[in-house]
Amino acid sequence: MRLLFSAINCTLDASNGAAISIRTFLRMLARQGVECRSFSASIYDRPAPGSALDNIGATGALPVQEPGMPQTLWLGMDEAVSHYIEFVPGMRQQDFPLAHEQLLLNRALAVLDAYKPDILMLYGNRRYERTLLKVARERGIATVFYLVNPSYKDERNFEHVDLVFTDTEATRQLYRERFDFDPKVIGKFIEPPAIPARSGERSYVTFINPSAEKGVTLFYRILELATETLPEAKFLVVESRKTLEEVSERTNMPFGHFPNLRRVGLQRDMGAVFGATKVLLVPSLWHDSGPRVVVEACALGIPLVTTDRGGVAELAGEAAIVIPPPEPLVRNHWLIPPISEAIPWVEALRALLTDATEYDHYRKAALARWADHDPARRLPGIVKLLEEAVAARRAGGAV
Repeated sequence: MRLLFSAINCTLDASNGAAISIRTFLRMLARQGVECRSFSASIYDRPAPGSALDNIGATGALPVQEPGMPQTLWLGMDEAVSHYIEFVPGMRQQDFPLAHEQLLLNRALAVLDAYKPDILMLYGNRRYERTLLKVARERGIATVFYLVNPSYKDERNFEHVDLVFTDTEATRQLYRERFDFDPKVIGKFIEPPAIPARSGERSYVTFINPSAEKGVTLFYRILELATETLPEAKFLVVESRKTLEEVSERTNMPFGHFPNLRRVGLQRDMGAVFGATKVLLVPSLWHDSGPRVVVEACALGIPLVTTDRGGVAELAGEAAIVIPPPEPLVRNHWLIPPISEAIPWVEALRALLTDATEYDHYRKAALARWADHDPARRLPGIVKLLEEAVAARRAGGAV
């Protein structure tokens, strides 16, 4: 069975959580005997400084010279999975005009002809994805949509889809209510980060991706109150899609004034970050479908303090102290809350940072929750779903 994944956004983008999840999923499917390949463009969530060529080179992909054609194709290998990237001049979706989208679509159609997949899997809501799904269906290829974002509002995105996968029950329920269809919950596909041998003591409260929807304004108040009342708390911020400078420019929140705050940039390997993390803070304000970092923390026995938005609390289970976010922040993510809203968060951190028995309880709960997330339990059933979709499409019936 052959599976082709395709998207406009680069599958090797280290700043894109969905791309990281897809890479892991394809790698695990390949270990189950499914032949997997991806085709995408050199479009990134957060391009690194430098040129378009610098960014595609940073993915680890190498140029592929096709006979009689300009060199625009790159290839990155991940175990047995081949990730092909079409080089395009722009680096963000907003810099990807319709003409370039049509060229990418022509390339993708040629890939369908040459590779002859049994399954096409994708995500996205542009003309590229809709057309590719339609053509694949016409060619008897089973189509699968990977739905892990709450922002799809047009049911036409799923018109030519045989099977919809999602990562959490929360997102399944969201789309059942919105479109009256029933995605299959396949969970998260995570390989626990490798902790460096000399990582030292875990001491930080870590917040990853300081963006508005991830709760950066609430984090500011938590940081402010903890600085005054909880000297045990040291904070680490991983600036993946957003930076604190960008947030400060918009809000005037003075993150640079806090001596207990350390910042690091985008990490291609989160092992060192988790090796330094004692508690993971997840103050998400939007429908956060299934953040990978929650499951990674569980795999490493790291307790969490989270909101109940989207699938966050569902993934964490008993490993998290769950605090509902203030309703005004849910409506307006950029609103800076009063410092009183940080009190339950700081008290939860106090319990975990100063009470060894309390911490050990949540540490054990995290490891137990990871056992529930172990991909080995789910992969055979997912392969069976894919095989059934292929059989139904070949028979010309509904999946």
